[in-house]
Amino acid sequence: MKRYRGFHTQRYDGSTADAWHSYTCSFCNNRVSGAVVAADIVAGGPTIKWLWCTECGNPSVLALDQAIYPGVLFGPQIEGLPSETDAAYGEARRCMSVNAFTAAELICRKILMHVAVEKGAKEGDTFINYISHLEKEGYVTPPMKKWVTLIKDHGNDATHVLEAPNGDHAESTVMFTAELLRLVYEMEHLAAKYDHPTQ
Repeated sequence: MKRYRGFHTQRYDGSTADAWHSYTCSFCNNRVSGAVVAADIVAGGPTIKWLWCTECGNPSVLALDQAIYPGVLFGPQIEGLPSETDAAYGEARRCMSVNAFTAAELICRKILMHVAVEKGAKEGDTFINYISHLEKEGYVTPPMKKWVTLIKDHGNDATHVLEAPNGDHAESTVMFTAELLRLVYEMEHLAAKYDHPTQ
């Protein structure tokens, strides 16, 4: 790890242009002109900035690699998920935000288990049987089967193949997973939300 010497901390009062930094806040997902509270300035090198979101008040860091931490969650927010499935999907999105691609692939595979068991499959069964159960119950239609199987296969590769998945591979897995969750849960949730019987 490269070490830097000769840095100093500078504080800002908002009166200069460098006291503000434009970024997307991972907490509220808004594009903001965040206040730079302080910066660790390295002589002849990069700067670490401590940011404060002017929308939600949460802190972020602009690190030496010029990335904002915590990163913005990857993928869409899905409504109407059971609590355990929602937690698992949130974990997959957070994994993507820190480039933890193997972990994202693995949790998406586990989400298949959550969905299948929540829809009546036996816990501890094989993943092939989980997909078969979802097909039999009508949650996975023939056009969906290929990409639902890819969620399983990508998770298997992340478990059993030494080569780490790349970002594009992991992004596709999370997006396939989001689409499955949208079709299985969110559409029903929204239908119930907007279904108002006529008088």
